[in-house]
Amino acid sequence: MDFLKKVSEGAKSLGEGAKTIGKKSSDLVESTKLKFEISKREKEVENNISALGNLVYLQFKGEKEHEEEIQRLLNTTKELEEEIASLEDQVEKLNPKPPACPKCNTELPPAAKFCMNCGEKIAEEEQN
Repeated sequence: MDFLKKVSEGAKSLGEGAKTIGKKSSDLVESTKLKFEISKREKEVENNISALGNLVYLQFKGEKEHEEEIQRLLNTTKELEEEIASLEDQVEKLNPKPPACPKCNTELPPAAKFCMNCGEKIAEEEQN
């Protein structure tokens, strides 16, 4: 009977491990998609800023009919920056940063009580 119980527990633990791996894999795929969206929006911001520079220069040279396009590009760029910030927040939630030592900023294992680099005691709230 003990043998069957051990086999059952082993199978249960394998199942839980597979679920964990599946979740991490899913998070990685989602994180990659979000980073791609961030990259696309950053390129759009870069293009908008370049176009804004050209329009402002044309305005400087005396052309006055570009005010509406300048305002549209400014608004669009602001919206893109807000979208980028939101996407970055989503990535951060999927991939939280590991704890770091408050003294030397060394990355720490999640359950660390002391910094392995400088020996600083780690407060409880910094571990979470």
